Amino acid sequence: MTELLSTVRCRIDQACVITRCRKDRCSVSLPQSPARNRLIIDCDKPGSSFNSNDKKCDCLIFEEAENGTDRAIPIELKSGRIRASAVIEQLQAGAQAVENLLPREIAVQLQPLLAYGNIPKGERATLNEGLVRFRGKPYPIRKIRCGAQLP
Repeated sequence: MTELLSTVRCRIDQACVITRCRKDRCSVSLPQSPARNRLIIDCDKPGSSFNSNDKKCDCLIFEEAENGTDRAIPIELKSGRIRASAVIEQLQAGAQAVENLLPREIAVQLQPLLAYGNIPKGERATLNEGLVRFRGKPYPIRKIRCGAQLP
């Protein structure tokens, strides 16, 4: 374990650490790559760095890679009805949590992700244009179907 995961582990309650990113009828499949060390946080559990009344994403995944491209992935899981503005707010809250958990000298690539069952036509444009800000830069929201493998 390198600096990224050890820093995050020290700043959260270990009861928040989970092995799968799943809520209701939606999940994200995780590749079993030996090149990555991974930490998954359930943001709904107390001690996850979110207050109970805060907007929050469902999961935060931190990954260390041998090639040095460590990443932080706020994930929102939506098997049912989607309201794009709420999804953007939840992913932004996830990005803010990453900022709060990591000192600036720890470099990570942010990859906000929505796993969805169905996106209504009226919400697609808003999601496609939606950006999540992290350390002063905008990041587009990646979208995958529920059950698909984490990109």
